[in-house]
Amino acid sequence: MKSVMSKLVNNFVYRPPSGDNNKDEPSLEELLGRLNIKIPKIPGLGSGSPFLGLIIILVVAILWIASGIYSVQPDEKAVLRTFGQYVATTEPGLRWHWPGPVGNTDIVAVTKTRRLELGFRGIEEQAGIFKEVPAEANMITGDENIVQAQAVIQYRISDPKAYLFHVDDPGESDRGIDEGQPDGKTLRDITETTLRQIVGSRNIDDILTTEKEAVQQEVLSKMREINEAYETGIDVQQVLLQNVNPPAAVQDAFEDVVRAREDRDRIINLAEAYQADQLPRAQGEAAKIIEAAEAYKEGRLQIAEGEAAGFEELLKAYKQSKEVTRTRLYLDAINEILPKVKKYIISDSSAPLPLLQLGNNTIGGE
Repeated sequence: MKSVMSKLVNNFVYRPPSGDNNKDEPSLEELLGRLNIKIPKIPGLGSGSPFLGLIIILVVAILWIASGIYSVQPDEKAVLRTFGQYVATTEPGLRWHWPGPVGNTDIVAVTKTRRLELGFRGIEEQAGIFKEVPAEANMITGDENIVQAQAVIQYRISDPKAYLFHVDDPGESDRGIDEGQPDGKTLRDITETTLRQIVGSRNIDDILTTEKEAVQQEVLSKMREINEAYETGIDVQQVLLQNVNPPAAVQDAFEDVVRAREDRDRIINLAEAYQADQLPRAQGEAAKIIEAAEAYKEGRLQIAEGEAAGFEELLKAYKQSKEVTRTRLYLDAINEILPKVKKYIISDSSAPLPLLQLGNNTIGGE
């Protein structure tokens, strides 16, 4: 009996293998058909015995109720329906819910990171074999250039109820997404529309070179807003731009631009390194000159202050004794001036005086 019950549980509890799509469980008539085949004949009970029908009904009821037992793994959640109406979302563990056709149990993996490829398809990813999809990759930038942008979207199922019931979708067979799951065509359209919008608002140089990270963050933020508005139950985890290239016809010209930009950056780096080396030296020399000027200024100020103080003292003495001070000043000036000039001594006698050569000074006349 236990083996029969376990087989029924495994057969009748719906667990989506990859796409998490909804399927109807077997009807009660199908269940009775299966059970009638497996029920052994009971000795002493003929085909017309009332006990046989009662036993069959009791066994069928027990097995039908037991088939409502289901288990939810730690990385899963179960969505319960009764007569087609949503009832609850259960957490991991061993649980029971009405089996079909009364109830339905949909188990969804909520921690699994899923992947969507835009602009290409990975045929053999480990071998590095990919198939390009130009219809998805070709985009127009804000400065009216064409680029081929490929991206990988990583996402999870955050709300199983919304994921299963709020959005209808035709699915994508090449990714194994069945009909009714919003991570099929719906998510692809959201990704393509958002990426085209962000790329169309930027120049081609930004997308090809320095602004890839900013583009990824903008696409991620916008996709989260749209998924929340659509109530898809999908949480986009990461947006990764893969190959962002110009069309093949102008590939060489763009590569020349990239090389020229790299040369520009290299020259700028050399200039900045030279600046970092020379600027401290110039600042040191400037500081040295400033300190010397400050010292000279301080010395001149002290000399000027001393001369001014001396002049004031001299003025005081002059006011007290003008004649004596005037005479002393005159004598001091003569004493300072005469040693620096040639002196001529003229006698009052009519006879000329002989000349004496004493070094460079001439005494008597010249």
